[in-house]
Amino acid sequence: MGSVRSRIPATARALFGHLAETKDPRVATMVLLRSEVESEIESMTERLFLRVERDLQRARESGELDPVPGAADEQARFDYDTRLVLPAMLTLARIHVMAGNVPVSRVGSDVDREFIARGQQTTYNVVRALLDGDMRDAINDDEYEDFDTNLRPRERVAEVAQESLQEGVEAWFDSDDTPEEVRESYQHAVELSERHQDEDEAFRDLLDRLRRSGEGTDEWEAAADEVRERYKFAPIEDGELFGDESDLPYFATQYARVGILYEDMLNMYEADLGVELGEGFKRAIVLMVVGAQIGLDDTDDYPEDRGEQLTPVTAELNLADDRATGVERIRRIVETYLDRADDYADEDDHLTRIAVEYIRQQSLDRIDRLQA
Repeated sequence: MGSVRSRIPATARALFGHLAETKDPRVATMVLLRSEVESEIESMTERLFLRVERDLQRARESGELDPVPGAADEQARFDYDTRLVLPAMLTLARIHVMAGNVPVSRVGSDVDREFIARGQQTTYNVVRALLDGDMRDAINDDEYEDFDTNLRPRERVAEVAQESLQEGVEAWFDSDDTPEEVRESYQHAVELSERHQDEDEAFRDLLDRLRRSGEGTDEWEAAADEVRERYKFAPIEDGELFGDESDLPYFATQYARVGILYEDMLNMYEADLGVELGEGFKRAIVLMVVGAQIGLDDTDDYPEDRGEQLTPVTAELNLADDRATGVERIRRIVETYLDRADDYADEDDHLTRIAVEYIRQQSLDRIDRLQA
């Protein structure tokens, strides 16, 4: 079943699956809008990376960095996996809809072009803040696989890139036109994320105890109970958007790990633009992100994480009686997150709902490979 499904691209499966559920003729229009907004995001990331590359080139010329073999005559190059900016793309699309700038139905005088320009500038700054945060995590975790460069050592490349991005973020915060609430939302996300990172070592020790103790022994049962209490069903401690999601496995820990970053990203949008994006939209984005973290990132990283990092995937595969049971639990957990994200999204928010389905299809492909 999985092999047959995987022959059809996840993008096509997501679109056809959504079309099968809705008869709204505006779906095609929204798909066109997605293409336009995707191009805008690509242009933004290119501009950001050009600035990073200039700073890397200066570091190379000063002797801080060296070219990799075969790249001695090349200018500094930096490419980053920008999957993490999907929520920003969906938010920018929502701004276009709010401004009346929708393909086919747009009429010049009815389009709020000033609002679109402000939304694009906010998106540029938000994307830079997201990349800055992700680079901080890469440095903290000594994980440098998400970017491609022709310079070394990669650790120093990451530091120079992060410093370059941070400089732009701070300039945004310091601007007289930027509301103080924007900085406050960013700092809130950083503080909660760093607090979660501070617990990583304790979580690693917990996984080590679970793996080293013999299954069924008193030591294993005690470690398994601790994984469930402190990691899988930890109480929700922070956040204004959620309070009734405690029934979701791993919600508290994954909310602190990635969800809060995107909740506060959306809060930054609202503060900078002076608008409300809608509670349902915000909840859908955060739940989609957590579902993607488990179904895509943690599943992809399982070979490296399984002996070192406690994640929902490593937890379930260690808690289950057998691998098939663990894989099935992971599948159900990811589907539950994505089902709830779809429920929170507005019925006519086709782009968010298609994105949720796209993540679902990609996740199912990866989870199938876990079983193999």
